[in-house]
Amino acid sequence: MAGARRRGEGGLPVSVATLLGALALAPTVGVLVLRVLRNAPATLPPVLRGSTPTMATIAAFVPAFAVIGLAAATDRRAERVALAAVGVFALLGAVDAAAWLPAAAATVAGASAVLAIEFRGRAGHSTRPLSRATLSRIARPALVTGLGVAALAVSLAASAGVATATLRPAGATLAFATLAALPIARALDGVDLGLWVVAAFAVTVGAVSAPFVAGAVVLVAFGAGSVPFVLLALGIGGALATTVADARRGALGPAVAAALLLSAGVPATLPRAVAFAFGLVLLAREWGPMAGDIHSDGTAPSAGGVADA
Repeated sequence: MAGARRRGEGGLPVSVATLLGALALAPTVGVLVLRVLRNAPATLPPVLRGSTPTMATIAAFVPAFAVIGLAAATDRRAERVALAAVGVFALLGAVDAAAWLPAAAATVAGASAVLAIEFRGRAGHSTRPLSRATLSRIARPALVTGLGVAALAVSLAASAGVATATLRPAGATLAFATLAALPIARALDGVDLGLWVVAAFAVTVGAVSAPFVAGAVVLVAFGAGSVPFVLLALGIGGALATTVADARRGALGPAVAAALLLSAGVPATLPRAVAFAFGLVLLAREWGPMAGDIHSDGTAPSAGGVADA
């Protein structure tokens, strides 16, 4: 793989990055599920209602520690520094509200730097124009992660008070555009594309049958109250379909990344932003050869995705 060389992965069935992504995913999904249940028609049991603040605290710290762990497992110095900055500032922001702004800035800058380093490594260090094969390898992951970084920057800027009325809906739209782009970028086809359609249709039916509940869930669970409904359905369905499809074909890194991006929702708060940024970094690092990519000899892989290394 063209990504950064990693430490301590010998003998593991999946990469360290994927394991750390799964660690960050667990509490992020937990918070999402509790938020959904709190807005469901049924009454949430007291034990679950009381666990919501605890789970939210865990979700604020665990992804930050996972980012620091990824920094420790990375050999490239610049990438290690950028990841460490994201993780350390995220911890400071979780402990002290006064550190929120520098933590938000570090999340955007650090994630952007890591992705730039990753794609620079994929492109090689030649000063000559990129070949068709190189462009084929980086175009799709760069498009998805570029949308994601834009969502991060715009959402956090809105939360910082910069043109909030304009940037907040723009950030939410960019976040769900990132999710909706996943099945196309990951070259889903056949049954997997059908799953995307079914999932998007299920979201549509649920929203139409219970609009007030659906609106509360979308707003509280995903932070996406201003996202156009079609994009919302395509984004949720696309992320679910990509998670299932990549897991089914053995690409566990991208599967965890897609689930992390969906669970994080709109990255307008620091815990959401750190989880979302981790998802983008994991997606780029673990992105393998896809159907339609062009090799240096002019041929293309016969199957989309690769098993996690």
